[in-house]
Amino acid sequence: MSDYPTLEKMGIKSVDNVDKYTLRHQGDTDVLKIYYKRPKGSFLSRSKKFTFVRGRRGIPLEARNSHAFDDMAKISPQLVMALEELKALDARRKEVDPIDPKQKFLSDLDHMEKVMTTKMDEIRRQINEMN
Repeated sequence: MSDYPTLEKMGIKSVDNVDKYTLRHQGDTDVLKIYYKRPKGSFLSRSKKFTFVRGRRGIPLEARNSHAFDDMAKISPQLVMALEELKALDARRKEVDPIDPKQKFLSDLDHMEKVMTTKMDEIRRQINEMN
């Protein structure tokens, strides 16, 4: 039996390759994006996106117009279990391999610089195509 059954059901077979994850709320859905550690030149995807629709409970019509109604959306139980497993995976990884905060910041800064450079080049290319 796997230590991460929910992640396995979602198609994540190599949990050791999971690098990080993000969660965002988009309309009536929650989007979980899982990023993998991949060697340079790998043909495997660097991330995988999962969308979970939020369920709504039956609520009287009077309450539906209030702000409290927005807070009553149910988070998917599968998403909750996946997040618990991802947190456990993170905790296990930090016990085994503690990360130097300075190195983490430098790595994040390098990554951000690459992303910004790529985006700026793309925008410049689009501007040049307009002429």
